Amino acid sequence: MNRLLLTLTLVATFTASAFAQKAQPQPKSQEEVNAILAVQDAPDPNARIAAAQKLLKDFKDTEFKEFANYMMMLSYQQLNDFENMLIFGDETLKDNPDNVGVLLQLSFAIPTRTREFDLDKEEKLSKAEDYAKRAITLIPNLAKMDPNMPDEEWLNTKKDFMSQANESLGLIDIKRENYDAAIEHLTKALELASQQTGETFYHLANAYNKAGKKDMALDAVNKSIAAGGMQMVDGKNAAEALKQEIEGSN
Repeated sequence: MNRLLLTLTLVATFTASAFAQKAQPQPKSQEEVNAILAVQDAPDPNARIAAAQKLLKDFKDTEFKEFANYMMMLSYQQLNDFENMLIFGDETLKDNPDNVGVLLQLSFAIPTRTREFDLDKEEKLSKAEDYAKRAITLIPNLAKMDPNMPDEEWLNTKKDFMSQANESLGLIDIKRENYDAAIEHLTKALELASQQTGETFYHLANAYNKAGKKDMALDAVNKSIAAGGMQMVDGKNAAEALKQEIEGSN
């Protein structure tokens, strides 16, 4: 499952079933219903953020605070605004520490934005690790997003969630220069995924390369390229650059 599809599935999981695992929230007026629908039906991230902020401002006692903060977190992620993504992810977890969507998204985002010489590097990585491991304990007991979904399909969806949690742990291990553990987690992520992605193969190739296992790194990076590689915001494919690096060091 690619990351965009996984994010959309997480949204569906949250809106359709996360509340089912605790008391169902209830709107207190038609006006509040309309405000909730405005968030749900917003045409773009900025409009969704504005609608969620209006919901929280106009209905201070709303039971949909978790929903509003979660949708803002995802919207800021779409806008590549990492700081606000973290802020509203943390706000969501204040209302529900077991929100698997937030735990998975933040556990992946934090290590990708953590730099080698950040003074708070280990603090951030420990936070991300806690989120990923908490998600792993919660995923097996997630309620179906659709009661009519076949059991096998829901099992595969949960495996995709477990795959992302393991990929996050692999990225955290790479940042800690614990490459053998990274290889183990990323290999497991690929085994669990219903659709193996170029991005995960890229991270595995990177871990193998940093561990000095050049032949395995080359095999993994070739699989990454075959699956689309690792596309960067500048349009370049990081997997192609990594392959050149691996071949140049042999």
